[in-house]
Amino acid sequence: MAAVTVQHYLDDSHAHYVSITHTPVYTAQENAEVTHVSGYQYAKVVIVKVKKVLTMLVVPACERVDVRYLQKIFSTPTVSLVAEKEFSQHFPDCERGAIPPFGHLYQMPVYLSRVFHIDRAVIFNAGLYNEAIQMPYKYFIDLVKPDGYID
Repeated sequence: MAAVTVQHYLDDSHAHYVSITHTPVYTAQENAEVTHVSGYQYAKVVIVKVKKVLTMLVVPACERVDVRYLQKIFSTPTVSLVAEKEFSQHFPDCERGAIPPFGHLYQMPVYLSRVFHIDRAVIFNAGLYNEAIQMPYKYFIDLVKPDGYID
């Protein structure tokens, strides 16, 4: 069963999704492999600090985050990657590093990559090492409620 916050959100939203239980894995790319999808279809969460504000980025599992690019996007030199130990307390019902892409549920702005394909399903962490959620992109974007987009 997904993290309590995520489970309630999906159920309260009457979301169209499938829960995928798998062997425990700890990286987004491993999640993509164990769920048998491309790294471009698996959404991973990266937490950055933008002007001292913790910010959630949702990007494909196979992509790396370029801080210099983010500095341009956010028009500030004060963008940095944040270590898990610095933000894990913001996700009390999630296993460390298994963060779902719903920043607003955790009082965090969220920026979504434009790389995800509108005609494909998106798969993401359910808050646990052994569970993922799959849903069509059109529902995913409505539930993520991004504050903005990144390329």
